[in-house]
Formats: sequence, C-alpha cells, structure tokens
Amino acid sequence: MPPSSEIERFCRSSLAAMLDIDEAGIEPATTFASLGLDSAAAVHFVLEIEQEYRVELYPGVTQDYPTVAQFADYLGTLKPL
Repeated sequence: MPPSSEIERFCRSSLAAMLDIDEAGIEPATTFASLGLDSAAAVHFVLEIEQEYRVELYPGVTQDYPTVAQFADYLGTLKPL
C-alpha cells in the first residue's frame, strides 16, 4: 500500500472530481460530511477506492473514518487483495 500522503492525494482528487469542487479546498482534516458526501456518493467513492487500491471496504467506512486523513491512514493499514 502506498504512503498515507499519496492515498490522501488520490482521495482529494477523486472527491473533487466527484463533487465538482476545488481540490485545493480539501484539507486532510476535512470531513466527508462537510464536503456534502451523501450516502450514494459515499458508495461511489468507496467503490473507486476499492478499484484503485484493490481492497475490500465495508459500506460505512466513511462514517467510521470521517476525515480524509483518518480514511487514508486506515487504508494504509490494509493489504491489497
């Protein structure tokens, strides 16, 4: 798995494209909720992460790790499938 900083960059880029917002405005401590990530968008985001990093995530992962940094740190602990 790549370092958390690389995962954070991918997450910010993905979220910015998905939500049509400026990537520069997404800080590591930014919560998914404050970005307006609803449940449907969260599912899409999680699927994109699963494909990129070849991991299996559970549906509520963005609620359990609610910031970009926490989510990236968690992903960094996983082993690819």
